Amino acid sequence: MKQPLLNARRAGLLLAGVLVATQLQGCFVLGAAAVGGSALVASDRRTTGSQLEDQTIEVKAKSRINQALGGQGSVSVNSYNQQVLLTGQVPTAGLRQLAAQVAADVPNVKSVANELAVGFNESLTDQANDTYLTSKVRASLIDDKALYSQAFMITTSAGVVYLQGLVTPAEGAEAAAVASGISGVKKVVTLYQTISPAQLENNFGAQVSTPAPTPTRPQSAPAP
Repeated sequence: MKQPLLNARRAGLLLAGVLVATQLQGCFVLGAAAVGGSALVASDRRTTGSQLEDQTIEVKAKSRINQALGGQGSVSVNSYNQQVLLTGQVPTAGLRQLAAQVAADVPNVKSVANELAVGFNESLTDQANDTYLTSKVRASLIDDKALYSQAFMITTSAGVVYLQGLVTPAEGAEAAAVASGISGVKKVVTLYQTISPAQLENNFGAQVSTPAPTPTRPQSAPAP
């Protein structure tokens, strides 16, 4: 009976970790996509229409790449303002090139950053470590009062952190420095879409820095 109990405890810890990571996002959910469970957030600098388009691109590109590659390799697709990032592993250089071409042919894709590695798929342990690093980077960006954390999309593959977002040069440099300082991060690759400080102030004036959490008052003891 010890093994089922151990598995149950592990499942509980995993669920708790997912819930904590979700809370770290600090997002205000507008609605969930029908496929993939992605959500639109009001605090994102992309328009709602752009967020929907990115979700559509991710679903279509993932499906078409899997079909074109015949299920070989492990390819992740992330799109930010129609800029597609491919990460993961494929067995040959030819399949790497094919995956990028398939993604580029998806309607409304503006560019493709092909960061696929040629080699064996990551182990489950490595995948879990990537997820952990992503949560660490997100938490660190939230803690940095000079940054607006929701301006960044964070992807981690094989210990390499990829940052996408609609940010100023100063914001981009600060976020890259923060991510680079996290233990376990091998490298940081930035794929920003840059705006000027004036554009930030005029278009995203309320999204300059992540608001500090409101302190909770200690509960008063009941009167005797």
